[in-house]
Amino acid sequence: CDFLAPIEFPETVDAGVRIGRMGNSSIRFEVALFPLNSDAPAAVGHFVHVYVDPVTRRPMPLDAVHKQAMADLVIA
Repeated sequence: CDFLAPIEFPETVDAGVRIGRMGNSSIRFEVALFPLNSDAPAAVGHFVHVYVDPVTRRPMPLDAVHKQAMADLVIA
């Protein structure tokens, strides 16, 4: 996470999320926090979610249902 500007309690914050990359078994989620009515983010960051088989604990491919559910969040 990169902190770009202060936000203080009890300030209202808007959060934006998008998918920066969708791989075969993982998704990179990118998050930004914006002060209310601001186009400039106060913080930006990301995390990677890896889909794992519950039995083998090995990465498993995303199926078409999961990919379609996330399609609206993918950046072009």
